[in-house]
Amino acid sequence: MALGTVTRLQAYLDPLLFLAVAVYGLLLVLLDAFTFQLKTKDLLNRNMMSDKVFGKVWLKLNKRIATSQLETSLPALVASASGTILEVGPGSGSQLPRYDKSKITKIYGVEPNVDLHDALQKTVKQCGLSDIYTIVLCGAEDFQTLASYGIEKGSVDTILSVQVICSVPEPQKTVSGMYELLRPGGQMIIYEHVESHDAVSRIVQGIYNVVWPFPFGGCHLDRPTGKYLMKAGKWSRVELEPKKEEDDWSLFPRVVGRLTKAN
Repeated sequence: MALGTVTRLQAYLDPLLFLAVAVYGLLLVLLDAFTFQLKTKDLLNRNMMSDKVFGKVWLKLNKRIATSQLETSLPALVASASGTILEVGPGSGSQLPRYDKSKITKIYGVEPNVDLHDALQKTVKQCGLSDIYTIVLCGAEDFQTLASYGIEKGSVDTILSVQVICSVPEPQKTVSGMYELLRPGGQMIIYEHVESHDAVSRIVQGIYNVVWPFPFGGCHLDRPTGKYLMKAGKWSRVELEPKKEEDDWSLFPRVVGRLTKAN
């Protein structure tokens, strides 16, 4: 069935709402600089500014995004996490209330944006996870720092990745490294937006990508994350949701589900 022009245009304009919030976040960061909460030299550090803006944006949007996820399979997937868990990019802790604590031994929350740590620590306490949750200040790609916490090859039972692979540098290398951290039989739970299969939508994703990464923590709209996962290693089970009709016009199609590492 041909997709209507109006439907496509509406979908293609949706990211503008997020960019409007990004402008709000940038203004807050500039206000911090004006009130001397941010050093002038920091304004010239692109990566630091990107983190600062994303921190403001995420704290503004995270509740709305978490609510929208209630209509998806994500809460049930998070509840299935067990054993030693590596949660990459927990942000302010939107997924924490969805864990089944009775199944969990330990959770490592790998969050590189220090501006989100206070909110994350608050959520950890609210969810009664303080005794088993450790915040790790690094990115998912920093395997040396992870190793210093005892997170090494074959040491993790579950990896939870929610809208993170879009942002990491060298995504294929990072995903392959994450695969190595899983023990045989361990699971990787995925909820990631990916490149569109539709040619026109991919072009629009590329246009937004000119400005999108800066306010959204390095996020790229058009990464082929499904391919990264398949190339990472051998999986005994791949339980990913089938492609939906609206994925053709959406700029945020997703790969969602669970992959189990082969023994």
